[in-house]
Amino acid sequence: MLQRSFYFLRHGETDWNKSGLIQGHTDIPLNDTGRAQAEQVVSILARAPIQRIVASTLSRAYETASIVNAALQKPLAVDEGLKERHFGEFEGLRIAEMDELKDGMLKKGLPAEENGYPCPPKGEPYADFRVRTIAAFRRNLEQFEGENILFVAHGGVYRVLRRCLFTELDHSANVQPFHFDKRDQKWALINLR
Repeated sequence: MLQRSFYFLRHGETDWNKSGLIQGHTDIPLNDTGRAQAEQVVSILARAPIQRIVASTLSRAYETASIVNAALQKPLAVDEGLKERHFGEFEGLRIAEMDELKDGMLKKGLPAEENGYPCPPKGEPYADFRVRTIAAFRRNLEQFEGENILFVAHGGVYRVLRRCLFTELDHSANVQPFHFDKRDQKWALINLR
C-alpha cells in the first residue's frame, strides 16, 4: 500500500459544497468562505513539519494549496491523479437526487461498487478511482522521499485513503487537516485541529 506518513487537507468550501451538489471533475472554484477557511488553517499547518505540498489540479484544491503555501512557502506541485472521482452524469446533482437514482439503478440490476453505489453513467468506476488515487500518493511519496508532504485534494480522495488504510469509510469536512501517521507498519489517523 503506502510506505510512509503524510499530511492531508481537503479543499475549502465551494458554492456547490454549500448547496450539496456533486462536483467530481466539474471545476468549481472556492467561494469566500472556502478562501477564509484556507487562511485559518495555516496556523495549524505551520506547526507541522511540512516540506512540500502536492495538490489536485482542480482549482478548488489548487487554490486552497496556494493560500496555505502563501504562508508556508514550500515547493508546490500538482498531480492529476489527486483529482476527485469523475461522477459523470451525477455531477451537478444533489446528493439526495443521487440516492434516488442509486435505488433505480440497483433495481435495474446494475451492480453496486464497493462504496454501495452503481457506477454513475459516463462516470469513473470506483475501482479505477481508487487505483488512480493510491498510485498518485505512492508516486509522490517515492519521488519526494524523505520529505514531509501535505496533499491537498478532495473528499472522495480522503474516503479512498480511509477505506484502504483503515478499512472504513468516513467523510472529511472542508479544510480539516489530518496526519496519516505510519509507525511500526501500523497506521494512525491524527486530527490536527
